[in-house]
Amino acid sequence: MSTPRLQAFESADTVNRVVALLLRFPEIHSVRSNPADATLTLSFAVRKRLDRVQARAFGERLSEYVRTFLDLRGDVPAKIAVTCDRDAAVSFVHVTRDAATFSREELELVVALFAESFRAILVRDHADVPVDDDPAARDELVDVALDALRDPSQRQRLVGFREEQRVLVYFVHARKRAKARARS
Repeated sequence: MSTPRLQAFESADTVNRVVALLLRFPEIHSVRSNPADATLTLSFAVRKRLDRVQARAFGERLSEYVRTFLDLRGDVPAKIAVTCDRDAAVSFVHVTRDAATFSREELELVVALFAESFRAILVRDHADVPVDDDPAARDELVDVALDALRDPSQRQRLVGFREEQRVLVYFVHARKRAKARARS
């Protein structure tokens, strides 16, 4: 049984890893872990209102790339979904994947596909963050962050996002989610 102090340390460690992940990939707008259904959701911001046809076509392309990548690895995704929220000038594209088969290599593929597809209109954080010269260390950091997000002992939903060149991370407690659903 874990003590509250140990849980606080594990939570702080997970938060630090998510911050590092978002700093490593400035193209990612937010990341959410959903322990209830063992999924991760990555969100990307695009400076354009994508219409339904554009959003659907990109979602199909991304799904095809991911399925092909996983097929080459011998994996089958339990969940892959691409959705889009639009407002007047910005679209938020959300990629939801099962945490079990999601990897650093797939994350790199997804980020590269967004960068190639949306180029200058993909919102990137341009904060002055020192870049580590050791690619192996950067890869390990991403692997450790993904492991923390898929940790089966993690009971709280975690959300990390960018706001005004800062990365914010918080945990959503189950009771608060239930209260929010009851108000809806």
